[in-house]
Amino acid sequence: MPQLTEQDLKQQIKSGDLANLYVLYGAEGYLKQFYANALIKAAVQEEMAVFNLKKFDSDDGVDLPAVLEAAETLPAFGGYMGVLVHDYPLDALNAADKKLFEEFLKDIPDSTVLVFWQDSAEIIPKKNAKWRAVLDKVSKAGGAVVPLEARSQSDVLKLLQSGAKKRGCVLQRPEAQYLLETVGNDLSTLLNEIEKLCNFKEGGEITRADIDVLVTKSLEANIFDLSKMLTLGNCTKALQILEKLLADKEKPEMILGTLISTYVDMYRVKLSLEAGQTATYPAEHFNYRGKEFRLRNAARDVRNMSVLALRSCLDDLNAADMALKSGIDDPKIVLEKLIVRLSAAKGMH
Repeated sequence: MPQLTEQDLKQQIKSGDLANLYVLYGAEGYLKQFYANALIKAAVQEEMAVFNLKKFDSDDGVDLPAVLEAAETLPAFGGYMGVLVHDYPLDALNAADKKLFEEFLKDIPDSTVLVFWQDSAEIIPKKNAKWRAVLDKVSKAGGAVVPLEARSQSDVLKLLQSGAKKRGCVLQRPEAQYLLETVGNDLSTLLNEIEKLCNFKEGGEITRADIDVLVTKSLEANIFDLSKMLTLGNCTKALQILEKLLADKEKPEMILGTLISTYVDMYRVKLSLEAGQTATYPAEHFNYRGKEFRLRNAARDVRNMSVLALRSCLDDLNAADMALKSGIDDPKIVLEKLIVRLSAAKGMH
């Protein structure tokens, strides 16, 4: 069975025509968990789960022989035997387990739906020969390999609007965009916020004011606000935002790391615009899938910033990063000094 798309997977679940082995991987954690559970639900009737469903988690120290033994168990009263395995390192099997897995692949039971849900590991087959070999073996054995990557921003916005509609509320596209920029692009978090907003509204239209009242800004959203103040040269406001982030117990390393990412976005966008390209041109060369709004925010912030100023800012950010890692200076003082320098960079030409 070749690599499946998300649409292929949806169709299999809907029709009940399931493969006997699945490996779900990719960057979108919510989708992997959602489809892992959906496959098991399609395979095993709820009232039979006590007999025909086994769940394993690598954090519990489960070994492969136990997983395969469950997969080879005949289901009670017909149907499928469902086996759900979270984060098992199929790329790091010892010699005995590797042989055992390869033997299993030669004769996967027709009465089983075995789902390996790879959650934590970053699996990029083109860059990881071991995982590529595992996925190739699964495919050749008739198993289904399903990459579930981050959705595009347009798809995320449609999902948010659809989620609100299902709950009896209206979420216009600009407000969906604002929610995305406020929360970040993690689907699980976004859908939880939609649930909260709709419960609060009990029908009707969700407004920006509702989002401001009910939704907690992500660190990334707060850093966007911070960078906006810096590019405007408003040092006082920037320091106030930093003070609030520290008061909210955000780690200095996380604040700096996110700020570095924001300035890298701005630098890429500025160079693109200077070269006559669009602000979203960097998305053709870097991973901004589902995060295209970062480039539009960067385009807003760099209008009055020169390339020279941005390079100076990147140097300052690098120096602050080394200072934090050295552990010599007070992290708060390091960040405050950085904010002053970044704010002053606006005047450079």
